[in-house]
Amino acid sequence: MDQKIERPYGAITHAEGLRKGLKYINDRRKGRIKSLKTPWDAINNATIGGIEWGSLVTIGARPAAGKTMFISHILRESKRLNPDQEFSILEFQFEMGDESYAAREFAAQVALDYNVVLSSKRQLDDFAFEQMEKYLLEAEDLEKQGVQRVRIKKPLTSADMKKAIHHYFNELGGKPMIITIDHSWLVKKAPDEREKLQTLYNIADMLIDVKRDLPVIVIILTQLNRTMEDVARRTPGTIANYPSSSDIFGGDALMQGSDLVLAISRPFTLNIEDYGPEHYRADKENVFLHLLKLRNGATDENIIFLQTDFKRQRMIESGPPPNVQQQQQTWAPRGPRNNRQPSADVGQEL
Repeated sequence: MDQKIERPYGAITHAEGLRKGLKYINDRRKGRIKSLKTPWDAINNATIGGIEWGSLVTIGARPAAGKTMFISHILRESKRLNPDQEFSILEFQFEMGDESYAAREFAAQVALDYNVVLSSKRQLDDFAFEQMEKYLLEAEDLEKQGVQRVRIKKPLTSADMKKAIHHYFNELGGKPMIITIDHSWLVKKAPDEREKLQTLYNIADMLIDVKRDLPVIVIILTQLNRTMEDVARRTPGTIANYPSSSDIFGGDALMQGSDLVLAISRPFTLNIEDYGPEHYRADKENVFLHLLKLRNGATDENIIFLQTDFKRQRMIESGPPPNVQQQQQTWAPRGPRNNRQPSADVGQEL
């Protein structure tokens, strides 16, 4: 005999939860639901074939580490890598002006340096400019086909951001949506938020509600704390070089609600040439992507190795850099006749 009980607060029974989960498993099995593939196989393999819908992804980095480039690369490649998925894109871009943002996008398309695109040293040639015009026409054509990518520049409070997300989710057809926030520090403080940390906790709570209610992937960029620049953290070849969850600004707030937490480290910007206890050689183009939290997925690796391609505003997956100590041993003197010192290039910028 079934016993009906009142279930306030959104409670469900265990069986209802299992039924919902089994439907999700079957939908994935049949290919009706897929994860969002990223441009990097290492991330796709570490996760469930990509980023699952309903995920909150936090990406932390110090300035000049490439976090904006990283997220732009994901968005730029999202349609090409996921041609059979329908989704829209909503960007909260509080830092970069329209012209700078567009110039970076065009630079990526024509594989030219940002300064060349802006004719800082010589005039941009006609062919490159025509390619940019073609890219603009393609973007306009995609919008006519329903492929929408909207950007909000005005800094908003977390409450207003929630309203904006629901508005554009409905306005763009109720399709799954990729939401990016660049970055957490620039979210506007509400009148009742005395400290920025409280703002961050409210952002995290709001995003948890959003990802629970809507089919979205939220990617939020945030800072790593200044302690990353302390002398002790920059001691070559030590574990202190590596970022940890405590280095994420407002770490507890974002860590708890995030399904995936990544820290982008570009040791070159901190003058670290011998990086971490594995003694990776860190040159200008080397980027180390640390997996600090992976709620869904399985991997024995906690570092993904990338290289910057500034001309195309992207990051390319690579193998581990050489071991600095092994390189130094290769250059070490072998006898009294050979008193050569290591090359000046060892450990320096390429």
